[in-house]
Amino acid sequence: MKAIITKDQQLALLRTVGEKRLTQTELAEKLGITRMTLRRVIDEEAPLVVNGKTFTAVNNYLISELIK
Repeated sequence: MKAIITKDQQLALLRTVGEKRLTQTELAEKLGITRMTLRRVIDEEAPLVVNGKTFTAVNNYLISELIK
């Protein structure tokens, strides 16, 4: 299954990295994806097509951060 990462999702991830002062390696570990995949999610121009696992990992993390 393929899904799309939006510009808003990219910005939310970048905001989280800055606010929590996380390295890309730390964020990748929290998301359960590789650092190279995370770099692609953050750096490539949105909308970005990714596999379902990556999309789910990003969304679940962003939702968990909203609940806090």
